[in-house]
Amino acid sequence: MAETRRGLLRGPKFNGKHTTLIAAAERVVVALRDDPRVTKIIIGVITSRRGRTTSVKAVPINAGLRVTVVSPQNVQELFVYTADVPGVQAMLQSPPFS
Repeated sequence: MAETRRGLLRGPKFNGKHTTLIAAAERVVVALRDDPRVTKIIIGVITSRRGRTTSVKAVPINAGLRVTVVSPQNVQELFVYTADVPGVQAMLQSPPFS
């Protein structure tokens, strides 16, 4: 697990007790933090896994999106509150993230 850059998880879009991000999730969180359509980002737990791929998957839920970030050694879930679910989902499925 990588350490989070100082100040990355500060601001009105963040709350909660989980403040550790895997390296693959950091660029996703930066993009979501800077997107005006996103109102809140909840950092989920990290689980271990074995594999070789890195991917980002965004699934619609009632309040917005459940974003699963997969890296070769870890999986982390993020919960994103947004009113524009299709727009944010399309942004996360674009080439920098897919």
